[in-house]
Amino acid sequence: MTDTSASTTLYERLGAGDGIAAVVDSLYRHIIGDETLAPFFEGTDMVEQKRHMALFLAVATGGPNGYRGRDIDAAHAGRGITDADFDRVIGHAATALAEAGVDDETIQTVAGALLPLRDQVVADASAA
Repeated sequence: MTDTSASTTLYERLGAGDGIAAVVDSLYRHIIGDETLAPFFEGTDMVEQKRHMALFLAVATGGPNGYRGRDIDAAHAGRGITDADFDRVIGHAATALAEAGVDDETIQTVAGALLPLRDQVVADASAA
């Protein structure tokens, strides 16, 4: 998973479908083990949640578009997610990627792709 040539997509650099699925499994293991984040997933069908996340990440990293879930705004609306919560998830994603053997440059690229989603995920403080 360390091929960083310009001709490969981020999706391919992450190991395509199997690589992303492994990272998603690890990511949710960390999230569910995090007492701050775990409550957001109480009552969630985690098999379905992981499937949606893997499909979403595939599209977000240049892979095939099989995602048919709600848009990111709708999926996170009313959840009360804070900037700190968002940052914790990004940290867990970086850990999951590192555990999968992804190089630091690619981890930074993935984080860079996720950070612009903050405004769609985090609750609007002015609306609270």
